[in-house]
Amino acid sequence: MDTSLPPADELVLVDRELAQLDARRTQLLARRAWLIRALYPPVAAAAQPWAGSGVAAPPWPGSGPVADSTPRSAQNVLLTLGGTLLTIAAVAFTLVSWGSMGIGGRAAVLLVVTSAALAAPVALLRKGLVSTAESVGALGLVLMVLDAYALHRVALAGTDGLGYTAVASAVLAGAWTAYGSALPRLRIPRPVAVVAAQLPLPLGVLAAGGGPTAFAWAALVTVAADAAVALWTRPAAVRITAVTGATALGGWALLTGAWLSLTSPWSGAPLLLAIAALTLYVAWRRPPLAAAASALAGLSAVAALGGLLRAAVPSAWEVPGYVLCGLVLASVWRAGTPAAADPADAAGKAGPARGAVSLPRGIRLGLAGAGAGVLALGALWALPPVAVGLLGPVGRTTEVWSGEHAERALTTYPATAALVLLVAALALAAVPRLWARCGALAAVWSLLTALPVSLDLPYAPTLALQLLTTAAALAIAVRPGPLLRGVRRSQAPDAPAGQQPAGPAVPPLPGTGPPGARGRPGGPGLGRPSWSPVPRSAGARTPAGSRPP
Repeated sequence: MDTSLPPADELVLVDRELAQLDARRTQLLARRAWLIRALYPPVAAAAQPWAGSGVAAPPWPGSGPVADSTPRSAQNVLLTLGGTLLTIAAVAFTLVSWGSMGIGGRAAVLLVVTSAALAAPVALLRKGLVSTAESVGALGLVLMVLDAYALHRVALAGTDGLGYTAVASAVLAGAWTAYGSALPRLRIPRPVAVVAAQLPLPLGVLAAGGGPTAFAWAALVTVAADAAVALWTRPAAVRITAVTGATALGGWALLTGAWLSLTSPWSGAPLLLAIAALTLYVAWRRPPLAAAASALAGLSAVAALGGLLRAAVPSAWEVPGYVLCGLVLASVWRAGTPAAADPADAAGKAGPARGAVSLPRGIRLGLAGAGAGVLALGALWALPPVAVGLLGPVGRTTEVWSGEHAERALTTYPATAALVLLVAALALAAVPRLWARCGALAAVWSLLTALPVSLDLPYAPTLALQLLTTAAALAIAVRPGPLLRGVRRSQAPDAPAGQQPAGPAVPPLPGTGPPGARGRPGGPGLGRPSWSPVPRSAGARTPAGSRPP
């Protein structure tokens, strides 16, 4: 190469030579690949070892092994179809006469075929044919059901069908559990055993002539067994099957208990309390399900105890009885909290006793939510008198200042609606949150509006009560301090380190700060109107360098 050229010209020449070499190399590689495909067949080339070595030669380009035309998914489909066809054939063989062979001969043939089908997966698993073993094992399980049917037809034809089915399902569940435990690589036997275990107790109760209560108790015992399987077994398929069965039978038992609490409270209350205890245990053992399970337990307990109260009190006190149960249930949230409700009180009090048992947050949340839901339903039941008291003057036909009421409505509505509103107001006022105090204020207004209707007050006391309600509302709008007394506030700047507020921050309002804060820059005692927005720094300590002169 001529090196006497200038660097720029020499660079152009080098690039041109390299491009020609790359093009020539590409042509030679393409020609080499064609020659290899022509000389060496793909399958033979992949299997030839290197000469003199025990290592298989790498495949030539384009000579890789041919992909299997029957992948695992296609094999599974074929095995499933084959097992289904064999199952149909076995069912037809058992139920339909085959030549001159009677049911006894068919039972003997089924016994032999069942034994072979149950023993075959052992050899198949040793050879690694798991899918084939699953199909043959499933066929064996179906054949065991047909064997039970044949046994009933041959030897136990006079027995009751429901009773025999209950016993046979229990035996099959135990046999399938043992079979699945002996061959743990098979995934079908143990879930199928859980399905079969759902039948013995309910079918046994039906065979014995039990009523809805006995059937619900049998379903609940089965649900308890399913819960034990779901909590203490490892395979996911077994747990999912147990949870599905527990949900179906538990839902039936719960609906039966709710119906009995309305028709026969002394029969439904023990059932509902047992359901509540079981769901509470599940909530305790499974924290992710704690809120939902404990809410269901709380509703079951309210239905049980409220049903007993409903049977013992007059009809006007039925809803207040349920509301009282919900109030007790909602109080679990505060009773189960180990710390004091007010941080100011907690600073001067000792911590909870060492032996005290604190309920988990999820359980307390579910129980309190169930109680709050019952209270909300009771408040909705008490709203018609509020609507009549609010909209009654619209339908007035007499003079405005005549001193007479408009035509009365809801004359037969229970007067205990006002008591329900009072309980709701007290329950909301006990919660140290801003939203709860606003709800309590709305409940008190509803109570004062409904009182004239519920108590059938004369015109003058009604007018005085309405004026008093209006005056109280205006007073709270001007001075909301009493309404917010005890509400948790944001942490002060000079609070001890590590002491965090237990609730959402509530900005200090005018007239709610300490007496010494009046006149201080940024304090709540400034001449600011009560409806003006309070800045975030209100009540906070002003830095020394930024204090005005």
